[in-house]
Amino acid sequence: MSVRTGVYCALISLLLGLAASGCAPRLPPVAATPDAQSRLLGLTHWRMVGRIGAQTASEGFHGSIRWEHENAQDRVQVSGPLSQGGVSIVLQDDWILIRDDRGEVKTSRDAAALVRQELGFPVPLSSLRYWVIGVPRPARDAVPRYDAAGLLRELKQEGWSLAYEQFVSAQGVALPRKLSASGDEMKLKLVVDEWEILP
Repeated sequence: MSVRTGVYCALISLLLGLAASGCAPRLPPVAATPDAQSRLLGLTHWRMVGRIGAQTASEGFHGSIRWEHENAQDRVQVSGPLSQGGVSIVLQDDWILIRDDRGEVKTSRDAAALVRQELGFPVPLSSLRYWVIGVPRPARDAVPRYDAAGLLRELKQEGWSLAYEQFVSAQGVALPRKLSASGDEMKLKLVVDEWEILP
Protein backbone atom coordinates (compact mmCIF):
# COMPACT_ATOMS: atom_id res chain seq x y z
CA MET A 1 0.00 0.00 0.00
CA SER A 2 1.49 3.36 -0.99
CA VAL A 3 1.58 6.24 1.47
CA ARG A 4 -0.95 8.11 -0.64
CA THR A 5 -3.28 5.11 -0.79
CA GLY A 6 -2.78 4.43 2.91
CA VAL A 7 -3.50 8.02 3.85
CA TYR A 8 -6.52 8.02 1.57
CA CYS A 9 -7.92 4.88 3.18
CA ALA A 10 -7.12 5.94 6.72
CA LEU A 11 -8.58 9.40 6.48
CA ILE A 12 -11.63 8.09 4.71
CA SER A 13 -12.04 5.64 7.54
CA LEU A 14 -11.81 8.52 10.02
CA LEU A 15 -14.68 10.07 8.21
CA LEU A 16 -16.78 7.05 9.00
CA GLY A 17 -16.56 4.50 6.15
CA LEU A 18 -18.86 2.35 3.93
CA ALA A 19 -18.88 -1.22 5.22
CA ALA A 20 -21.46 -3.93 4.79
CA SER A 21 -23.09 -4.80 8.10
CA GLY A 22 -23.99 -8.40 7.31
CA CYS A 23 -22.20 -10.39 10.03
CA ALA A 24 -21.84 -7.78 12.76
CA PRO A 25 -22.47 -9.09 16.27
CA ARG A 26 -25.62 -7.72 17.87
CA LEU A 27 -25.00 -5.43 20.81
CA PRO A 28 -27.45 -4.76 23.65
CA PRO A 29 -30.33 -2.36 22.93
CA VAL A 30 -29.97 1.26 23.96
CA ALA A 31 -31.57 2.62 27.08
CA ALA A 32 -31.28 6.29 26.11
CA THR A 33 -31.68 9.17 28.53
CA PRO A 34 -32.79 12.75 27.81
CA ASP A 35 -29.33 14.13 28.65
CA ALA A 36 -27.60 11.88 26.11
CA GLN A 37 -25.85 14.76 24.32
CA SER A 38 -24.44 16.23 27.53
CA ARG A 39 -23.10 12.83 28.58
CA LEU A 40 -21.43 12.31 25.22
CA LEU A 41 -19.72 15.69 25.32
CA GLY A 42 -18.34 14.75 28.74
CA LEU A 43 -16.55 11.62 27.47
CA THR A 44 -12.76 12.06 27.57
CA HIS A 45 -11.50 8.50 26.97
CA TRP A 46 -13.13 5.91 24.72
CA ARG A 47 -12.22 3.11 22.36
CA MET A 48 -14.09 1.82 19.32
CA VAL A 49 -13.60 -1.19 17.02
CA GLY A 50 -15.54 -1.52 13.78
CA ARG A 51 -15.65 -1.80 10.01
CA ILE A 52 -15.42 1.09 7.62
CA GLY A 53 -15.37 1.93 3.95
CA ALA A 54 -16.02 4.74 1.53
CA GLN A 55 -17.12 5.24 -2.05
CA THR A 56 -16.16 8.02 -4.40
CA ALA A 57 -17.04 8.28 -8.07
CA SER A 58 -13.99 6.21 -9.00
CA GLU A 59 -12.71 4.39 -5.90
CA GLY A 60 -13.94 2.38 -2.96
CA PHE A 61 -12.38 1.08 0.26
CA HIS A 62 -13.51 -1.43 2.89
CA GLY A 63 -11.58 -2.36 5.99
CA SER A 64 -11.43 -2.44 9.76
CA ILE A 65 -10.77 0.36 12.21
CA ARG A 66 -9.60 0.68 15.81
CA TRP A 67 -9.95 4.17 17.22
CA GLU A 68 -9.01 5.40 20.68
CA HIS A 69 -9.68 8.93 21.87
CA GLU A 70 -8.07 10.25 25.05
CA ASN A 71 -8.46 13.90 25.97
CA ALA A 72 -7.06 15.90 23.01
CA GLN A 73 -5.44 12.97 21.20
CA ASP A 74 -6.87 10.44 18.73
CA ARG A 75 -5.06 7.23 17.74
CA VAL A 76 -6.49 5.39 14.76
CA GLN A 77 -5.42 2.13 13.13
CA VAL A 78 -6.89 1.11 9.79
CA SER A 79 -6.32 -2.14 7.90
CA GLY A 80 -7.72 -3.53 4.68
CA PRO A 81 -9.51 -6.86 4.18
CA LEU A 82 -7.84 -9.83 5.94
CA SER A 83 -5.62 -7.31 7.79
CA GLN A 84 -3.67 -6.55 4.61
CA GLY A 85 -2.10 -3.14 4.42
CA GLY A 86 -2.40 -0.75 7.28
CA VAL A 87 -2.11 2.84 8.38
CA SER A 88 -1.74 4.39 11.82
CA ILE A 89 -2.74 7.96 12.52
CA VAL A 90 -2.11 10.12 15.57
CA LEU A 91 -4.02 13.40 15.64
CA GLN A 92 -3.61 16.01 18.36
CA ASP A 93 -5.17 19.40 17.85
CA ASP A 94 -3.83 20.43 14.42
CA TRP A 95 -0.79 18.13 14.51
CA ILE A 96 -0.97 14.84 12.61
CA LEU A 97 1.29 11.81 12.20
CA ILE A 98 0.60 9.17 9.55
CA ARG A 99 2.56 5.89 9.43
CA ASP A 100 2.02 3.25 6.73
CA ASP A 101 2.64 -0.50 7.00
CA ARG A 102 6.20 -0.06 5.64
CA GLY A 103 7.07 2.33 8.43
CA GLU A 104 7.08 5.48 6.29
CA VAL A 105 5.98 8.47 8.34
CA LYS A 106 4.57 11.87 7.46
CA THR A 107 3.91 14.58 10.03
CA SER A 108 2.56 18.09 9.89
CA ARG A 109 1.46 20.81 12.27
CA ASP A 110 -1.23 21.68 9.75
CA ALA A 111 -3.37 18.56 9.62
CA ALA A 112 -5.86 20.07 7.22
CA ALA A 113 -3.11 21.03 4.77
CA LEU A 114 -1.53 17.54 4.84
CA VAL A 115 -4.89 15.93 4.22
CA ARG A 116 -5.61 18.33 1.38
CA GLN A 117 -2.19 17.57 -0.09
CA GLU A 118 -2.70 13.79 0.10
CA LEU A 119 -6.36 13.62 -0.94
CA GLY A 120 -6.85 16.70 -3.07
CA PHE A 121 -9.80 17.97 -1.02
CA PRO A 122 -10.32 19.12 2.59
CA VAL A 123 -11.42 16.75 5.37
CA PRO A 124 -12.95 18.08 8.63
CA LEU A 125 -10.59 16.15 10.91
CA SER A 126 -11.34 18.19 14.02
CA SER A 127 -15.04 17.44 13.72
CA LEU A 128 -14.68 13.68 13.40
CA ARG A 129 -14.01 13.13 17.09
CA TYR A 130 -17.48 14.51 17.79
CA TRP A 131 -19.42 13.03 14.88
CA VAL A 132 -18.34 9.46 15.57
CA ILE A 133 -19.80 9.57 19.11
CA GLY A 134 -23.01 11.18 17.90
CA VAL A 135 -22.72 14.90 18.65
CA PRO A 136 -22.19 18.01 16.49
CA ARG A 137 -18.87 19.76 16.85
CA PRO A 138 -19.42 22.57 19.38
CA ALA A 139 -19.17 26.22 18.37
CA ARG A 140 -19.71 25.44 14.67
CA ASP A 141 -22.82 26.04 12.59
CA ALA A 142 -24.81 22.82 12.64
CA VAL A 143 -28.33 21.69 11.77
CA PRO A 144 -29.07 18.68 13.99
CA ARG A 145 -32.26 16.63 14.40
CA TYR A 146 -32.77 14.68 17.64
CA ASP A 147 -35.28 12.02 18.58
CA ALA A 148 -37.43 12.08 21.71
CA ALA A 149 -34.66 10.44 23.75
CA GLY A 150 -32.16 13.16 22.86
CA LEU A 151 -30.19 11.02 20.39
CA LEU A 152 -28.80 12.67 17.27
CA ARG A 153 -30.51 11.23 14.18
CA GLU A 154 -29.47 13.65 11.42
CA LEU A 155 -26.78 16.30 11.19
CA LYS A 156 -25.67 18.83 8.60
CA GLN A 157 -22.32 20.45 9.40
CA GLU A 158 -19.29 21.67 7.44
CA GLY A 159 -20.78 20.57 4.12
CA TRP A 160 -21.52 17.00 5.32
CA SER A 161 -24.86 15.28 5.86
CA LEU A 162 -24.87 12.51 8.46
CA ALA A 163 -27.56 9.97 9.32
CA TYR A 164 -27.46 7.94 12.54
CA GLU A 165 -29.25 4.67 11.89
CA GLN A 166 -28.73 2.71 15.10
CA PHE A 167 -27.42 3.22 18.63
CA VAL A 168 -26.21 0.81 21.31
CA SER A 169 -25.56 1.08 25.02
CA ALA A 170 -21.95 1.10 26.19
CA GLN A 171 -21.71 1.20 29.97
CA GLY A 172 -25.02 3.06 30.12
CA VAL A 173 -24.16 5.61 27.42
CA ALA A 174 -25.92 5.55 24.04
CA LEU A 175 -23.35 5.54 21.21
CA PRO A 176 -23.76 5.11 17.44
CA ARG A 177 -23.58 1.62 15.99
CA LYS A 178 -24.47 2.46 12.39
CA LEU A 179 -24.04 5.84 10.75
CA SER A 180 -23.61 7.13 7.24
CA ALA A 181 -22.37 10.39 5.80
CA SER A 182 -22.22 12.06 2.44
CA GLY A 183 -20.13 14.97 1.23
CA ASP A 184 -19.58 16.56 -2.14
CA GLU A 185 -17.20 13.84 -3.31
CA MET A 186 -17.89 10.67 -1.30
CA LYS A 187 -20.35 8.53 0.61
CA LEU A 188 -19.31 7.01 3.92
CA LYS A 189 -20.57 4.53 6.50
CA LEU A 190 -19.44 3.06 9.81
CA VAL A 191 -20.53 -0.11 11.58
CA VAL A 192 -19.24 -0.33 15.16
CA ASP A 193 -18.76 -3.78 16.66
CA GLU A 194 -17.49 -2.67 20.07
CA TRP A 195 -17.54 0.49 22.15
CA GLU A 196 -15.63 0.89 25.42
CA ILE A 197 -15.68 3.88 27.74
CA LEU A 198 -12.43 4.09 29.71
CA PRO A 199 -11.63 5.88 32.96
